[in-house]
Amino acid sequence: MRKNKTGEVLILSEKEIKSLLMPKKVLELVEQSFSEYSNGNAVNPVKLHLPLYPHYEGYINSMPAYLTKLNIAGVKVVSVYKDNMRNHQLPCTMGTILLNDARSGIPYALMDGTYITAVRTGAVIGVMAKYLVKNNARAITIVGSGTQGLASFIMIAAAVSGILEARIVDINPQAQDNFINHASKEFPNVSYVKYDDIQTACNGASIIVAAATSPVPLLSNIEFDKGTTVLCVEEDITTKFARRFDCFISDFVECFVERTNITNKHHAEMTGEPYEEIAPDDITGEIGDIITNKIVGRKNDNDIVLAASVGMGIQDIIVASYVYERAVINDIGTIKEFVEI
Repeated sequence: MRKNKTGEVLILSEKEIKSLLMPKKVLELVEQSFSEYSNGNAVNPVKLHLPLYPHYEGYINSMPAYLTKLNIAGVKVVSVYKDNMRNHQLPCTMGTILLNDARSGIPYALMDGTYITAVRTGAVIGVMAKYLVKNNARAITIVGSGTQGLASFIMIAAAVSGILEARIVDINPQAQDNFINHASKEFPNVSYVKYDDIQTACNGASIIVAAATSPVPLLSNIEFDKGTTVLCVEEDITTKFARRFDCFISDFVECFVERTNITNKHHAEMTGEPYEEIAPDDITGEIGDIITNKIVGRKNDNDIVLAASVGMGIQDIIVASYVYERAVINDIGTIKEFVEI
């Protein structure tokens, strides 16, 4: 396929994108984006958050980003509706990514962002695990066996060597079976065990992933062993919960604080529970600064570490740019006239 001319847009579907991405490459790209951000080579504003509460249990985010040295610019628009699967048989998270020429702003690629969101979110958790998990970690517990739980496991297993056992916690046995069916194809040497009790599944696990879509926090009363790393994709993190850990790392502190307080305040209003805002000082630092050796995260194998991702546009556009280049090389996608020049 020829590279599209100025004014034309390459359109890529979810199915087409899946054929172009491998987990280890996404891990590499996401880690690179964190380094660029830590070193001042990225513009990544706090995402514009549009909550639709109380009319719908969902929100829509706009996530523009620019990687200055790589000269990649674009924006992802993503929606998260927790009741989608039950009410509409649709994924909870759906996105669209637009890439713009950084020199002129003209768009040149429009692609599905749902799959990219899933794999790059998993890759963020994988990168966090790479830098925060204790030595000789063997057992991992996945709370929530949906798309994000599966993506997180695959990326962690690719980033951390030596995982021997995966404990899958879910109230839906079919979801557990689907998880094991997919995960075992990628990592057949791992032992997969189904659990229905979170505390039991966490006992003795070195890594715990919170990836369940739930109206209430699931880990707030769980006791963690020394040396455990807790990686949160979906868990609502309260100030009280965060202060239980020796170290708390995020991907983007400013945005994490803003988003967490918006969401937790909404939940507090619904339940009548008291609410204490989380503050930047409650967070040890950002994963990018650990990667570039500016701060230390885990200090020893006894530290109990918490890490949580809010998501950054730079993660989406660096993966989307790679997808675009691969699509051109492999003659995949559809070119459409888009802007009259």
